[in-house]
Amino acid sequence: MRYQWFMVICGCVAILLISSLSCAGPLAPVSAPAAAGRIVVSFLFMPPSEIEPTYHTAIWLEDKGGKMVKTLFVSTELSVNEFKQGLACPDWIKQASWAKAEKSVVDAVTGPTPNVGGGTLSFDLAQLGLAPGTYRFCFQVHITEKYNILYRGMVDAGTSAQDVKIEVLHANKPVGAEELVKDVIVQYVPTAAR
Repeated sequence: MRYQWFMVICGCVAILLISSLSCAGPLAPVSAPAAAGRIVVSFLFMPPSEIEPTYHTAIWLEDKGGKMVKTLFVSTELSVNEFKQGLACPDWIKQASWAKAEKSVVDAVTGPTPNVGGGTLSFDLAQLGLAPGTYRFCFQVHITEKYNILYRGMVDAGTSAQDVKIEVLHANKPVGAEELVKDVIVQYVPTAAR
């Protein structure tokens, strides 16, 4: 008899638990918190001398292992046609799979090629849905033919403001080309420091 009462009580408890869970509605999916803050890059594109630069530009983030996380900016000519040739911003092209990218993604990050002179671009990490963590920031500029300049450095997206230490990589550099892009500064600015 005790066993029967025990089974009845267990059954009632189970029904109450199931009822209370179903009344609460579906559970919301758990997602990683977005990084609060932004990455700001400033640069100076110099007027051409003997070389006529294209200034096609790509900016993206990679994980610590060098795998593409997200494209942040692509200049219009590079986004529409030049990526198919493979000469402009080849490090970005290798990872971006741009021909397969959704139109909404392409439209969201494509913008005019920066003009000669000083420029600043700012990327809100929370708006981009990026979680706090360490990323490799990459900024590549095509100058001419097979010559590109790649600026990259590690960014700790979190709570502290940071000036990113940048390394500069040149490939197939023609004489006089090193002065066409100057004063590249990359900073991480947390929300609280705005």
